[in-house]
Amino acid sequence: MKRKSGARSRSASVGSKARLQRRATTFRLEPQLQRGLELLSDVRRAPLNRLVNEAVHEYLDVQAARLEADLEATLQRVKAYRAADPDFEHAIARFAEAEAEHAAEDPVEGSSARARGPAQRLVRELIRG
Repeated sequence: MKRKSGARSRSASVGSKARLQRRATTFRLEPQLQRGLELLSDVRRAPLNRLVNEAVHEYLDVQAARLEADLEATLQRVKAYRAADPDFEHAIARFAEAEAEHAAEDPVEGSSARARGPAQRLVRELIRG
């Protein structure tokens, strides 16, 4: 039996429907939003479900574009920072200066504490070699 061109098999059709099947989701809308949707639904003669899907789709497009722009700006700032100090020499120097400046305030600077238990002793032995 020959199929018409463009026709699909029953199993392919069922598989597509399963992938495209929408899930029921519950959201609580503010009464004003609910009334606005119902009015728009009446005026456009469109189901509420379609209106909500259109609104969410548009919102996601706008938010994704905004996020992408923010991420691109952040990436450009990071690239500029790395280009200005490619080997992080300035950053390393600032870190070392901060360490030296605050060494006197460090209560454990230059001292070691005794191992309190067998696990700490074992770790220290492993570190020392």
